[in-house]
Amino acid sequence: MKNIILILLFVLFFSGFIKAQTVIEMMNPGDATVVLLEVNDVTKADVVVYKSDDKNEIESYDFMWKFKKWGFSNFSIYLAKDTADTALFDPDMGITIHPQGKIYFTNNKDERGIKTPGFHLEGVLLRTGTNNSNDGKKSKEKALNDAEEKYGNE
Repeated sequence: MKNIILILLFVLFFSGFIKAQTVIEMMNPGDATVVLLEVNDVTKADVVVYKSDDKNEIESYDFMWKFKKWGFSNFSIYLAKDTADTALFDPDMGITIHPQGKIYFTNNKDERGIKTPGFHLEGVLLRTGTNNSNDGKKSKEKALNDAEEKYGNE
């Protein structure tokens, strides 16, 4: 009985964490899941992120992040201010860590999102919409038919 109560408390505690898009900023790029170059101009950014503390907003995943100081998070990031950041080079290993993209933080949540076509942040959750238009339905049918032709009915 005691184990069931502990499991229930564990599930309740982490249910909010699982639904949210929480981030911890790391001090070393080698410890981070994602390394990004922070830019001051939205037109130079690959992705625009809105920082929020609103629980409902961070549950939407769409580039509304809550930055935490410690604890559990969905992913960790290192924000470089300049490509010449000395932390991006490890002299012992002879490795240079390259930023995975350029990020801009906005105060306007309508401005958030991917700005460079085809850009993707590995490990960052996105909520995707469904295209229910006629073109979208035709595209899905074509993809299903192509898959059946290629793989059969395995």
